[in-house]
Amino acid sequence: MSTVILKNITQIIPHRCPMLMIDSYSRIDNNNALSEKKFQEGDYGCENGVVIDSILIECVAQTVAAHYGYQSLIKKDKNPGIGMLVSVDTFNFYCQVMETSKIDIFISKTDKIGAFKLFKGEIRLRNQIVATGNIKVFNPEEKDV
Repeated sequence: MSTVILKNITQIIPHRCPMLMIDSYSRIDNNNALSEKKFQEGDYGCENGVVIDSILIECVAQTVAAHYGYQSLIKKDKNPGIGMLVSVDTFNFYCQVMETSKIDIFISKTDKIGAFKLFKGEIRLRNQIVATGNIKVFNPEEKDV
């Protein structure tokens, strides 16, 4: 399924604790990727034993960032470019994620409009879909993956 599994996430994304929301990254192909996050008790974004919904969206956004960062790493490009989450569309949450859960985050690039890229995200907990939605990211340097 995947062509690479990278566990040292800080090589490919700028996020650091407490805002680092993914633990590993697996490139599937140019348009698809998977990451994992194992939440620990007391992690940022956990309240009353539950992961708050906006943190799940951030997990999707960081998986996209890792996808671009990995591409820069294999091209030996030290600067993956500035990227930012610019919109969240139709995100649905089907159940809560407890703060000691491990989730899988799937992303698929669905479209590209200039420097804007559209991605579909899906979050699973033990193969059960817990959230789905779409995000738009902006990368003005147009480094494509």
